[in-house]
Amino acid sequence: MVRATLTFVLGLTTAIPTAAQTWNAFNVQALYGSTFELGPEKVETLTVEWANGWTYGDNFIFADVTRPFENGSAIYGEWAPRLSIAKLVGQGFPQGFVHDVLLSSTLELGEGLTNYLIGGAIDFAIPGFNFFQINGYLRENPDLPGVTWQMTVAWDAAFKIGHLHWAFLGYFDWAGSEGIAGTLAYEKRNFQVQPQLLLDLGDLMGRPNKLFGGVEWLYWQNKFGVSGVNESVIQAMIKVAF
Repeated sequence: MVRATLTFVLGLTTAIPTAAQTWNAFNVQALYGSTFELGPEKVETLTVEWANGWTYGDNFIFADVTRPFENGSAIYGEWAPRLSIAKLVGQGFPQGFVHDVLLSSTLELGEGLTNYLIGGAIDFAIPGFNFFQINGYLRENPDLPGVTWQMTVAWDAAFKIGHLHWAFLGYFDWAGSEGIAGTLAYEKRNFQVQPQLLLDLGDLMGRPNKLFGGVEWLYWQNKFGVSGVNESVIQAMIKVAF
């Protein structure tokens, strides 16, 4: 059911003509961390992100390439299209704390990995935030029996200290356990958060919102659903927006 519903949402999203787009945002990030728990201790990551809005919703796509300049590099990506219920029925929300209610979905793709998520979302209108959204999903991994749940919160805030402009953004995922307990086909409940604190370097050069530098903290409890594997890594980060 999760896969069938997600397929419908993806099909509806891709059927919308390009002319219906209302905004686009694209950026490339380079990150480096040296205290990873699983795999190589030192890891470089190249991330490409694209988001857009259209008449009846929005899309968010990213791809991570870890160790991009080495043998054995790995690619992981997600596509998260959402449909605005208010816009679909032609009735927008009045000015207030709730900005929108949406049908949300995510397709996760990696090497030997495909997960399907479908659910709902609420976007909030909070002063100082470019966006703040809470997404709740049913989550299906075809390689594990049953369906579990996931909550994803994402945010993007801007603030100023003196003459310096900053961005505080990120997300966290909280996912339920999957599979059959006591077997190898079992993943524990896990929690992952990745906040970023970035200085708008472009603003210092007369080109605001184009070049950022700062840090990202990656914390992952029960990484990959493996019990007791907890990762905490501070990564240096450069972000270029186009």
